[in-house]
Amino acid sequence: MIHLYSVLIVDDELSIREGLRSLLDWAALGFRVVDTAANAIEAKQKYDLYSPDLMIIDIRMPGKDGLELIEELRAGDAELHIIILSGFADFSYAKRALTFGIDCYLLKPVDEDELQLYLVKLAGELMQRSAAHRKNDAVKEWSREMLVQSALLENNSQTLSSLELSVIESGLTWDSYQIVLIKLLLQDYADSGPSTAVKARLAKSFEDHDRGIIFSMDSYLGILFQPSFQKELVRKLMYQDVQEAVTGQGLECIITAGDTVGSFDHLRQSYNTALARMMDHFFYEESGIIGPDSLKLKELLPVSTRELETKLEAVTDRLYFAMDVGNTEVLAALIREAGAIMIAAGLSEMAIKSRYVRIVTCLFNKLSIQYRQLESGNNLLEEQVQQIYKHISLPVLQRYIIQLLHHNVGEINRDDMDILMKRMLDFINRHYSENLKLEALADVFNYSSAYLGKLFKNISGYSFNTYLDKVRMEKAKERLSEGCKIHQAAKEAGFSDVDYFREKFKKYEGISPSVYRKK
Repeated sequence: MIHLYSVLIVDDELSIREGLRSLLDWAALGFRVVDTAANAIEAKQKYDLYSPDLMIIDIRMPGKDGLELIEELRAGDAELHIIILSGFADFSYAKRALTFGIDCYLLKPVDEDELQLYLVKLAGELMQRSAAHRKNDAVKEWSREMLVQSALLENNSQTLSSLELSVIESGLTWDSYQIVLIKLLLQDYADSGPSTAVKARLAKSFEDHDRGIIFSMDSYLGILFQPSFQKELVRKLMYQDVQEAVTGQGLECIITAGDTVGSFDHLRQSYNTALARMMDHFFYEESGIIGPDSLKLKELLPVSTRELETKLEAVTDRLYFAMDVGNTEVLAALIREAGAIMIAAGLSEMAIKSRYVRIVTCLFNKLSIQYRQLESGNNLLEEQVQQIYKHISLPVLQRYIIQLLHHNVGEINRDDMDILMKRMLDFINRHYSENLKLEALADVFNYSSAYLGKLFKNISGYSFNTYLDKVRMEKAKERLSEGCKIHQAAKEAGFSDVDYFREKFKKYEGISPSVYRKK
């Protein structure tokens, strides 16, 4: 797109204003008339609005005249180009106007060829000035980036003292400073092309509007900016701008902010705290910019390597039992408990991901033996488990795993109460020798103990305790038939009191255990 230089026409006569607007093909000459004004006050307002490259001003206007307007404009803008319009009688005014740096004056009525020749010449000058400005701006921003990079170098106390004048010349004498670091996730890219494109986009967003300085440092992109009292708004806008620049290249990123410091020579401190948060980014809940106000996940008391294995194995067993009986309500708490244990053991990001992969894989391997429907989607399941490695935040990773477990538990058909009863009976038959209570099963199966007791009796025909005693007696009889001693058979069947066992046995079988053993 061709850039057109802006023109504002100021004259108290409507016919002159509109005549000049339609006199030339302004676009062909590289200009466009952005607006017109009828007096000096309106002209100043529209100057502030448009910041035009050229103003054509009538020297004689009611109220504040053209000379006063020009003097006011020139005081704040040395580069503004101005053409004055005058009659023969205003020549003395025109001579005075030249002292204010007027480009030229045109007599009324305006000669079309004369104005066109001037505009052609002015367009060339403006092009040269724009190119020079762009070059100076590039040098200036490059110098500011180099200045920031120098301040962030290790052992730079001597360097900082020599940078003091440059800091002042660069306009970086702020009352506070803060570093923001951006890590681009470039695993699929072998070159720095996307990084360069993101940096250019960020420079356009921040440096072109004096909102910050973009720099590169080690493997990161960075932003140096001056913190504002509107902290939340600034943070939100910054996150939005960075995300747009990064997603525009089809990438993801991690963003951290350092502590605020009060002087340029303490910039390294802000950088170090931003870097520390970058190293620990996996352990933050924060979904936007991880900064001084962000909270890391809480750590438990330290856990040894041996304790780690024991505790994770216990959590995995509980997860398996919960999934086996369809209790999805406890899954989230157990997955987070596993994470807290691994944090307390000091595991790294990759080690935690690997442990979670092992836990999830173990769960599905055990469940697929009993529930064949989980086998049909094994390839997809394997792909879903591998996604664990791609998450950059532990809380987000945990939510993904919880969702994955919920989904696959939902694949198991548990609608029929008969299936529930079979599971309960199977559970009792596998754990009869332990201290089983109806309340414990109620917790496992996520029912109230009163409801579960009624349900059990309605379907099985036995109360829970009666059925448990029945199972235990059958197991004791098996052991007694094999010649096992009475106290040993009682213990293996789940009876801790031998006398109680003898009494129960005689009640069920009509004979004592010793007589039954001799049969």
